[in-house]
Amino acid sequence: MNYLKYNGLMIVSVVLLLVWALSSLILLERVTIDPPKAMASSKKIKVLIRTGTESSAMRQISQTFEKNTGIQVDFIELGRDVYFTAVGTQLLAGTDTFDIVSIPNTSIAQFASVHAILPLDGFMKDTNITDLQSFDVDDFFSIYRYHGATYALPTDISTHFLYYRSDLIPSPPETWDELFEASKKFSKSNNPASPTTWGLGMPAVVPEERSKIFASLLWSFGGDILNEEDGKVFLDNKESIQAGQYLEKLVQEKVVPQDLLSWDFARTRDALIAGEIAMAAPYWNAAYPMIKQNSDPNKESIKIALIPGTKDQNGQIQRVPFQHGWTLAINANSRNSVDAWKFLEYATGKNGGMIYAQQGGVPARRSILGDPFFKATRPDFALILKSMDIAKNEPSISYYPDMVDIEERALAKIITSFAKPEEALREAAVELRHLSQKMNTNSQ
Repeated sequence: MNYLKYNGLMIVSVVLLLVWALSSLILLERVTIDPPKAMASSKKIKVLIRTGTESSAMRQISQTFEKNTGIQVDFIELGRDVYFTAVGTQLLAGTDTFDIVSIPNTSIAQFASVHAILPLDGFMKDTNITDLQSFDVDDFFSIYRYHGATYALPTDISTHFLYYRSDLIPSPPETWDELFEASKKFSKSNNPASPTTWGLGMPAVVPEERSKIFASLLWSFGGDILNEEDGKVFLDNKESIQAGQYLEKLVQEKVVPQDLLSWDFARTRDALIAGEIAMAAPYWNAAYPMIKQNSDPNKESIKIALIPGTKDQNGQIQRVPFQHGWTLAINANSRNSVDAWKFLEYATGKNGGMIYAQQGGVPARRSILGDPFFKATRPDFALILKSMDIAKNEPSISYYPDMVDIEERALAKIITSFAKPEEALREAAVELRHLSQKMNTNSQ
């Protein structure tokens, strides 16, 4: 891409950003967040959160917290369709209408880099407001930092599993090559006698599903996206291209649905239950409790295992599952940051985490996932523990949304056979390098 063309693209990007900002303001006219009273109570905090499982569980946690502390917790719930726009607009505008905000770990660098959320280390180390022994920071799977400071703590974690029909496939594939061969056997395009239409399914919609699902493939093949420390890009190295070629092979051999780009979480889950697909991978751990609660008889044959990997020179299987966390952070303009921290500490702590798990969530604490109390009711917890020991996060960078857009366009080209993997990933790597260099220059 020449210099003039790149400058032109940057101008277009700025214009699109302005359009996004204006559209966000219009959207927020319909998404009302009540302004705080002039004299906010020192015993009251507000939490901005998405409507759904997370908010329902947090309300249960807040009831116990209020009884123990006398601090009232009010929730501002927004639907999933407007949540990200509202959070970004409000935080970047310097709102003080809420004290705590629920955000994915991939948004932390974006908000921390502009000081829209508070660093938490001071709260975490203050023995006057934090019981260091019961808080037990080492019990977390992950805590989320930016430039060495902690900005958010996780309430919920997600990772990828391999789902398979044990009545068709007695032992789960250990490698991606084995998974491909099993997928061929149970795809009607290769085997008309197959009881399932496709051997394999996975979510591949945007935003973000496509790149997240691909991450488990990418890392298992030894590839990567970029180094968050210096912005060095790896998307076009040999191992990354091999992962792209594997994805291309799945499509070309028709072992995955031809409309894969429209498959989301629910479509993949329903296809497993209905017997349309023999396996799902990489696929979210969150589907397992939903499948087991379903009344379909196929649910008993659906099992879970670690995602496949690739064999190294010593014959060892290298698996690197994706991991992702939803977190709580404190608004930098909170009027009551101390009480906000007290709730954040409780909600992400062991007591709050137990309540969260009982409400169907997956708390980010080793001690809870390993608690014998859940052995019978949540057998998926044991596999999550194994996965998290080898799992990896996406880069924590302030330009994360732009990185994802670049990667997802490249993956769409591969899945639709619009471009060969080496071409699509190399073009994406060039674009990502320009972006990384620009952002790193601006931050200096």
